[in-house]
Amino acid sequence: MIYPQEVIEEVRASNDIIEVVSRYVALTNRGGNHFGLCPFHNEKTPSFSVNATKQMYHCFGCGAGGNVISFVMQIENYNFLDALKFLADRINYTLPVANASDNAKSKENLRLRKVLQEIHVAAARFYHANLQNADLAESAAVRQYLAERGISAKIVKKFGLGFSLEDWDKLYKHLQEQKFNVEDMLKSGLVAVNKNGGYYDRFRNRLMFPIIDVDNNVLGFGGRIIEPKESQTEQIKPTETHTAKYINSSESPIFSKGRLLYGINAARKAQLQNGVQKDIIIVEGYMDVIALHQAGFPQTVGVLGTALTSQHCRLLKRINCNAVILLFDRDTAGLKAMYKAIPILLNEGIKVRCLQVTEDVKDPDEYIKKYGASGFVRLLQQAKNHASFRIDLLAKSFDINDSEQRVTFTQQAARVLADINSPIETNVYVQETAEFTGLSENAILTEVVSQRKQNFSTDKPPKERQNMRQNSRNSAVNNAANNSKKNNAAFIKARKGLLNLLVLYPQLAAKIKETLPLEDLGDIVAIKILQLTYQNSEQNITAAPASIISQFETLEEQQQAADLLKNINDFESLYPQPQIAEKALHHMSGTIKKVITQTQAFAMQEDSGDFSALGRILVGRS
Repeated sequence: MIYPQEVIEEVRASNDIIEVVSRYVALTNRGGNHFGLCPFHNEKTPSFSVNATKQMYHCFGCGAGGNVISFVMQIENYNFLDALKFLADRINYTLPVANASDNAKSKENLRLRKVLQEIHVAAARFYHANLQNADLAESAAVRQYLAERGISAKIVKKFGLGFSLEDWDKLYKHLQEQKFNVEDMLKSGLVAVNKNGGYYDRFRNRLMFPIIDVDNNVLGFGGRIIEPKESQTEQIKPTETHTAKYINSSESPIFSKGRLLYGINAARKAQLQNGVQKDIIIVEGYMDVIALHQAGFPQTVGVLGTALTSQHCRLLKRINCNAVILLFDRDTAGLKAMYKAIPILLNEGIKVRCLQVTEDVKDPDEYIKKYGASGFVRLLQQAKNHASFRIDLLAKSFDINDSEQRVTFTQQAARVLADINSPIETNVYVQETAEFTGLSENAILTEVVSQRKQNFSTDKPPKERQNMRQNSRNSAVNNAANNSKKNNAAFIKARKGLLNLLVLYPQLAAKIKETLPLEDLGDIVAIKILQLTYQNSEQNITAAPASIISQFETLEEQQQAADLLKNINDFESLYPQPQIAEKALHHMSGTIKKVITQTQAFAMQEDSGDFSALGRILVGRS
């Protein structure tokens, strides 16, 4: 850990889990526990429980659980350090840094990010004021353009739309007046310098779209040109091309196209307000996002002129998105972008449906204008599973009545189905493909299996595949004991009970420490909890379950630890005194050792074929 455990524990203990969770979930107090609808899966009846005494949460529906750090990691899709910083900022706690050098660097990075955000806020206000200024002749054309596109004043304000003046350095001078230094302006990307040393605005004579992150910080801009002009003189004209229809902010310490989605802040707010989980609609353009929001579909976000990335997917998960509808432009570029986005979303565990506007329009903005919100509702109902969508598109490229083309189509459809992990989904689409082609389901399924084998064989070079097979066999042999233990109900029950009793009564750890090695618990999380109880015993410390969970950095390990300790109150009721708990502890320890002994015996017999070895070990002789 980068921070001492005492610091982590102070931050965790200072953030009441009820207060933090209540920012995201409406909780009702019932019998000491607080219940609400789980933010991590769809449900109609509350199964999400938060315990104020234990400072832990648990969902009886999906199994999510942990302490306040775990919750922030899961709800915000943060790593451990980001969650800790989030909680520290919440209570105005200053986290320490490792040394003076790191401290200076950290302070400068924080200063720069803060200043860049302030510069972008100042720029957004400047651009917005330009657009709203009725006395500014230049902005009249932009206001007329927005009116012709049907964009209301309310939406202009909601998205903070603005206008960058045609003059070369109006924003630069404005930022100077706001006391920002030129070095920071250049790092923001909003101001640039030409070869003669003159400063100029990156955005000029453009409709401005502030790009706002999920936490409502302005991090960049998109700009649409209105009337490109060539009135600038050669002395100050920059080398970059200025006439592209749309341009975005350049990459900066706070802006990256591959990490931001237009409209994400409004989409998150809509989800929290409505309390109903909706599929996020992903479109391509700024105006598509704005048109759909204005029509009543605030769950819409847009990519920033770039391909969808895994970072985009993690951003979607921050707003509890587990399913999307891809709705890109109806052209070749849009179709290719959709195809590339599908596997990226699936790899991040996000369900994907696909949709195209009708042939008489080119994008969602045009569709809304022609058919209205009610028409768009009907269109959404036509969204198809990604596999069905791709197969339908394939079908349009082949003549199924031609035997050769029917074979080629089926082979390509099988490639699509080979990417599906669910046997049930695979079977559904195999049936549909069989009905469409007139081929047998068995033949198509055989082709799917063949494609999957081929994918495996081409994913890795021959030597690596051979090593993978050998390592797989070795792993199965070496982990046979562990696999047996994990599947043994008696072992799992004894392990869980032992850990809970040692957390409750760490003074009992000395009773079993010499006879129960750490590795006997067979699971890295359980081993670490046992190790902590041994340490707490030596230091005469009793640690709460929520504190123990903080010892793990990954969300997966935190949730495993929470699952092991979630019923600690039940163990305290069953074993209210250390003397009573000690007897149970010895019994649980004995069960663990007995299962290990039996597992070792069976493993030895399997390797050597010596059944006499099995008997000797089971009776305690070697």
